[in-house]
Parts: sequence; structure tokens; C-alpha cells
Amino acid sequence: MRSIVHYGLAILMIVSISGCVARAETETETETETNGICETVEQGIRLHVDGTYGGYPHSVLRDAVLESVACPSGDAELRAFHTIAIPPPHMRIAVMRPIGQGQQGSLSIMLFSQGHFVIGERMSLSPFSRTQSPFSVKADINLATARLWGDLANRITQGKRAIP
Repeated sequence: MRSIVHYGLAILMIVSISGCVARAETETETETETNGICETVEQGIRLHVDGTYGGYPHSVLRDAVLESVACPSGDAELRAFHTIAIPPPHMRIAVMRPIGQGQQGSLSIMLFSQGHFVIGERMSLSPFSRTQSPFSVKADINLATARLWGDLANRITQGKRAIP
């Protein structure tokens, strides 16, 4: 009887600990899937980062992207953002750089609102970004997102719809 209680307690502890670990892993996966950015503008933007950067871990690429996204600023950009702000829009940034020194890569940014594509930017990575760590792509991402907000503001000031 004593051994049944002893082993039963051990099994119960193992099961409860493994349940806690599984729950922690699920919460971490959910948190890394999308991040909030530009939270000072309206309700912010949900960000999803895709891609690879020359063999670096995805978490390093995601951190570089989070630090470099340009948020809407200026009256025209803020007015344009207001037209798509509810519910919070979704931005998908994909960075692709193959493994190898000097390999060309690309950057793609797409903005979605209410389940519809709004606007996007695509560009090749700069020569500097092709040879360095993922943090060297920050200037390219900042430039592309700044262009995206400028293009959206131009569309709205011309009287066109935000969601085509």
C-alpha cells in the first residue's frame, strides 16, 4: 500500500509538471506568432513576421523587424490610417535572404484591414543588408514602411478608397 501511494504521488507530480510545461509552450508560441506595433496610433497594428535571413534564428529576424517598423506620422498619414484603424489592421513583413555572402534578398510588406489587402511595398535588400546580420536590414524595413504610409496617404488625399 505504501509503495502505491509513493509511486502514485510521483506519477501525479510528473503529470502536473508536464501539463504546466505544455501550457507555457503554447502561450509562448501564440505570443511570437503576432506582435503589436504602433500602439500609440489608434489601436495599433498586429504584425506578423515571415521569412529567413541567411541561417539566423527567426527570433533574431523578428526582433530586428520589431525595432525598425515606421509608424504613420504626420497629418496625412494619420488621417489615412484612421480610415483603416478599426479593427486594428494586420501587417505582414516577409524578409528573404538566402545563405551565403552577397546573396540577394527581398523584402515584402503587406497591410490588411478588415480581411482585405490595402497596400504593399516590395523591394530588394540593400547591398549592406546582404552581407550583415539581420539587424542590418532595419534601414530597409524602415524605408519600406515609411513609403507604405506615404503611398496610403497619397491614395486617400487623391480621394481614392483606402481598401481597393
